[in-house]
Amino acid sequence: MNILLQNKIITALPRIEEWLLSLEKDAPLYMSADIRDAEFKIASIDANLYPAGFNNLDSSFYALAVKELKAALSKKNITQGAHLLLVSEEHTRNLFYLENIHVLKTLLENAGYKITVTTAFELEGALYANTFAHLQSASGNIVSLLNPTEAKAHLNNFSAIVMNHDSSAGTPQWLQETSLPTLPTWRAGWHTRSKARHFFHYANLAAELGKIVGVDPWFLSPLGTRIAGIDINEDISREKVAHEAEVLLKEIQKKYTEYHITEKPFVFLKSDHGTYGMAMLSFDNASEIKEINRKEKNKLFKGKSSVVVKNYLVQEGVPTTVKDGAYFAESVVMLANNHFIGKFARVNEQKDARSSLNSTGMFFKPIPLSECGDDATKVATLITRMAGIALQREIEELNSPNMQNVFESPQAR
Repeated sequence: MNILLQNKIITALPRIEEWLLSLEKDAPLYMSADIRDAEFKIASIDANLYPAGFNNLDSSFYALAVKELKAALSKKNITQGAHLLLVSEEHTRNLFYLENIHVLKTLLENAGYKITVTTAFELEGALYANTFAHLQSASGNIVSLLNPTEAKAHLNNFSAIVMNHDSSAGTPQWLQETSLPTLPTWRAGWHTRSKARHFFHYANLAAELGKIVGVDPWFLSPLGTRIAGIDINEDISREKVAHEAEVLLKEIQKKYTEYHITEKPFVFLKSDHGTYGMAMLSFDNASEIKEINRKEKNKLFKGKSSVVVKNYLVQEGVPTTVKDGAYFAESVVMLANNHFIGKFARVNEQKDARSSLNSTGMFFKPIPLSECGDDATKVATLITRMAGIALQREIEELNSPNMQNVFESPQAR
């Protein structure tokens, strides 16, 4: 990271901390952000409200994670000893995701809660023995998943619901209709949530942070624009996307020229309602969008759970200068109670500095707590806390019945 930018931020930390605390009114239970450090700028490029990376945390962070999870639940008036229903994703063939559930369950139990794990929808082809499906995680731990029909029938046994399910394909009625506290709310799943909405709030916060630090907020936030009603298979739609990408590339070039940055600008085209690095490609030239091949169209056409993508975010590409040995990497920072509970590196042995690292060839490298006291981690953490506040504002809007929703979204099922 540029040492001058880093020093400006570190010098302003007392004022930044005061500012963050004034805004952290109802922070999400937990979240994570992907942080890109280009040396000339540092920014969150994605934020996950239902993080699936607890298994990637070094065990030296567990005590801190337990402390902050306990504090977060206490703020939500969930008392220790309460019985919580942890809702997992259905993609249980991903053994590393199951390990994530195992670690999260263990952390919540160590925080003093009784935990039962279920899924939002029944597992296809699963053998439920005495109402539970018993599956093995990547590390050989057994994760027992209660049949959601049973969970629905016995909701009065629980004090609250913890969601680790992003509702990409929708939310079942039993979760929509429950009166139990649901943390984070199912309403902010990818069936309603918009990346453009998130980065609207994030950019506004970056503008405030820029004033505190005394820098152009562009150094802290990616530029971007939303395009709705797109069928990526149609020529006219790709022409529209290419035009918006060209406009954005010119905006980025203006910033590069202003600050004497010699790299070539690029953009990411990504689903406005998506995760797991799906439905996303990068482009150096807007004209490339008009000429994408069938494989690339298919990649952009559907996201997680095979949901058809109609709305896209064209976002400034932030190259990474971070490396792990010979491979390019980026930091994933995790928060609970909007406080730091750890970070790890996403590394990719096949991609370059300008590519999405959340793709084929990636692996995760835990980083011990002892290596996270440096200024770079402090800066990445405050950037992530800013993303957490942006998530908080998203949730406030999505929970409001009087919200004027300027972002279209797919319907929940």
